[in-house]
This record gives sequence, structure tokens and C-alpha cells, in this order.
Amino acid sequence: MGRQREFDIDSALDRAMEVFWRHGYSGAPIQDVCAAMQLKPGSVYATFGSKHELFLSVVERYLDKVNRPGLELLEGNPCGLGGVRDYLDYVAEGIVTGKRRWGCLGTNAFVELSENDAKVTGVMAEHLARLEAAFRNAMERDGIPDSHDKAKFLLCAAQGLNVVAKARPDRETLDRIIAITLTAVQAPSAE
Repeated sequence: MGRQREFDIDSALDRAMEVFWRHGYSGAPIQDVCAAMQLKPGSVYATFGSKHELFLSVVERYLDKVNRPGLELLEGNPCGLGGVRDYLDYVAEGIVTGKRRWGCLGTNAFVELSENDAKVTGVMAEHLARLEAAFRNAMERDGIPDSHDKAKFLLCAAQGLNVVAKARPDRETLDRIIAITLTAVQAPSAE
């Protein structure tokens, strides 16, 4: 009979998240990840199997813990554009308060590993599809035409904010980007 786990897995994942978020998958030595988790490598490997499986668990935890609240703001606002603004403001607030100081862990993982890692690509493709659908539904709630195309634009704008986060923009800059983004999706489509 194996020993029972003697640590809080969510807390351990949160500590590992900080290391992977800051350094990426390739730049985070497993020794540093284990030290941050306050676990010996044997415990980490016994629980997760490999660094890669640990990383996938961290990305999924990140999407649930950090991105889900923003999605709930987007989906929960009866005004579609209000929901879009709520979501983009949520991202911007994370950037200026330092909660997204290294951008988005999911986006970073996707950029770093998408060409060689089908599992990370699958997790992120699913997340991005959900976010795009939430943007499309928001546009449709307000009767905004071309909701399909405008949802794709909003997805790119949101991901762009995540990348720009690494440059540490101030709130005024982010507010201008958000205002222009909202104006663009309200504008009549060019045909």
C-alpha cells in the first residue's frame, strides 16, 4: 500500500504556477519548481508523473483560478458590451496590480510549446474556443452584427493585452486600448 499524499495539491500547484509563469516550461528547472512547491522531487514525480504532467496540471489550475473569474464577468453581464468591458478591465487590472505581470500563463505556454506539444495545444485551443464563444455570445446579446468575426477580433485583442503585459503598461494606456477595442466592435462592418 502506497503512502498517502501529505500536502495540499492546490497550494502546491499555486506555488509551482509562479515559477512556470515567470520562467516558462523550458526555463523552469524542476529543482526550482520542487523548491517552490516545498516538496522533494520524489513526491512531485509520484503525484504528477513528470514535469510535463505537472505543467499541464498547473496550466489547467491557472485557467480555472485566474481566467475563469474573467469569463464569468463576460458571460454574466446581461449587456454584451458591458461584459466585454468587464472582461478586458479584469485583464487590465491584473496587469497593473501585478497579478498578470508575466502575461497569461496559458498564452505563454501556447506560444512556447504549441509546435511540439499537442496536450498544451489542446488545452489552450479549448480555452481560446470558449473565450471566443463567450465574446460571440456577448456580441449577439447586444444585436451587434458580424458577431462571429468581431469575436475573433476580441480574442486577438485580449491575447494582445496578455502579451503587452510583459512591457508593464500603465492603466491609462490599457484603458485607451480597451476603449478603441470597444469602439471597433461597435462600428458598422466594412463591406
